[in-house]
Amino acid sequence: MRKTPKTLIYLLLSLLLTQNLLALEISHSVDDGKFLTNRAVYLEPTQKLILKFDVKNAKSIKWYQIIPDTSKFYKNANHPWEKDAYKWVGYGKIDYNRVEIKPFRDKTKVELTQKVLEANRPATNCFYNSKLGSFWFEAEAKLKNGKVVRSQGIRNVGKKGLSPKVLRVSYMLDHSYIGYLTTFFNVPGIFGSMPYQSRNYIGVDCADVLVATTKIMNKEENKVNYNVEMLTKMLKIKAKFKIENGTPDRELRWGEDFNRGDFIAVNGTPDGIYYHIGMLYEDKNRNGILDAKDTILNAGSDSLNIVDLNSGAFIGSVAILENKDAR
Repeated sequence: MRKTPKTLIYLLLSLLLTQNLLALEISHSVDDGKFLTNRAVYLEPTQKLILKFDVKNAKSIKWYQIIPDTSKFYKNANHPWEKDAYKWVGYGKIDYNRVEIKPFRDKTKVELTQKVLEANRPATNCFYNSKLGSFWFEAEAKLKNGKVVRSQGIRNVGKKGLSPKVLRVSYMLDHSYIGYLTTFFNVPGIFGSMPYQSRNYIGVDCADVLVATTKIMNKEENKVNYNVEMLTKMLKIKAKFKIENGTPDRELRWGEDFNRGDFIAVNGTPDGIYYHIGMLYEDKNRNGILDAKDTILNAGSDSLNIVDLNSGAFIGSVAILENKDAR
């Protein structure tokens, strides 16, 4: 008896899997508007969002949230403190968890709320933000005939990270530059991230997240891999000074010497190169003066988070850079 070639067996198995695994998009409606199938939706926390997975003859439906593990350090290049600093080492593998949203089980239409997002907070992830930032979703339906219908999801992870075809919901503070920057909460920090990764909310580092925010807000593509030193040469320097224990060595006033949304870059290397950058976020103690209690939106080895000026990330010689996009 003639043996069946292995390639033919693999082809038959592939066809069988294809017949039993069908694809369908999750659609979404904001404030009771028309249902759309865009792969990303931007909205403010006060807006109503309905997700729909309209599958006919479904025996059961499950909804999942895909959560990147932002408690870990990821890198495409060596960190500054490692041997061969800044050397490209290849795309770092990002870890994701798929968590079922149990209250959504067997529902075709569901309303996404902050309560739902908070319920899925990872126990070991201090950077998870349930109010602002980006969230990814997958739906799966088992039909009465045994076939399975799924949206793009956890299986769509390539070497660069989660596919941008997976539905992303991005909650923003508002429609300003700062608001768009807040959509990067929950995105993994990747040292040496590439424009494709930052533009598609796969991963960011300190400079890429600031540039990607501008590009996304202005609906532009980003083909240049900017670093901190490049930004210090491109943007107007409004002030230079030193910070020790979170305290500047000169008085600088919010709204006069600099504005909310301007960038702050730190230069702590022997060769005088700026190596880290963040965005001035809030005069937290409302005294009008830049001091240790004031906050910065900061990404780097960690994902985007809010830090005090005295956190240690901005010690040494610093420069404030004008960010016209925040006006």
